[in-house]
Amino acid sequence: MNSEKPKTKRQLQAETMRYTLQSIVERFARDTPLDKIKIQDICSEAGVSLGNFYQYFQSKEEAMIYSYQYIDRKWQEQHFENIQDPLERVKIILKTHLESMADATLCFLAQLYISQLKVYDEYFFTQDRYLHKVLREAIKQCQESGKMVQSYTDIQLAIKLVNFSRGLVYNYCIQHKEDQKAWLEFAIHESTEYLSLFLTEKD
Repeated sequence: MNSEKPKTKRQLQAETMRYTLQSIVERFARDTPLDKIKIQDICSEAGVSLGNFYQYFQSKEEAMIYSYQYIDRKWQEQHFENIQDPLERVKIILKTHLESMADATLCFLAQLYISQLKVYDEYFFTQDRYLHKVLREAIKQCQESGKMVQSYTDIQLAIKLVNFSRGLVYNYCIQHKEDQKAWLEFAIHESTEYLSLFLTEKD
C-alpha cells in the first residue's frame, strides 16, 4: 500500500516550475556552454524574475543536475520490472541507459559532467533511484537463478555496471567527437562485454 501523502497544489506548482527552468537550461546547454548562458535569459524564456529562479535553484549547474530526476521519471514509465527474464532485464536497462545518453548532444553531456563536478548532488548517488532499484532486483534474481556470480552482492554489481556505463559516457565527452550512432554501437558492445564478466555461463 502506498503510504505517501498526496502532494499539495503548491508542491506540484513548485515541481512544474523546477521542470520548466531545468528544461530551458537543458535546451540552451545542447549547443551552448553553461558559462555562456545567462540566468536572465533563462528567466526571460520562462517568464519569471531572477528572484524566482533562485527560489528553485542556486545556480545553472544545479538546474542542470535536476535533469537526473526528470530522466528517472521517464525511465519509470518504461516499467523494466515487467520484463520477465531477469538477465534480459539487466541488458535492456543498461542499453536504455546508454541510449538515453546518446539522445543528448555532446555539449549537453559535457556540461552535465561539469555541473556534477561543481555542485555535489546527493540524489545523483542515492541507491534509491529507480534505475538502481530495478537493476539491483534483476541482478538479485539472476544470482538466485545461477545466471550471475555471487562473489559480489547485488548492490556491488549494480554499482559496477552503472559506473562502467558512466565511464563510457565520460570518455565520449572528452573525445570531443560527436558521433552518436558510432558511439552508441561501441558503448553497447563494451557494456555487454563487461556484463559477461559477471555471468556464470558465457555466450
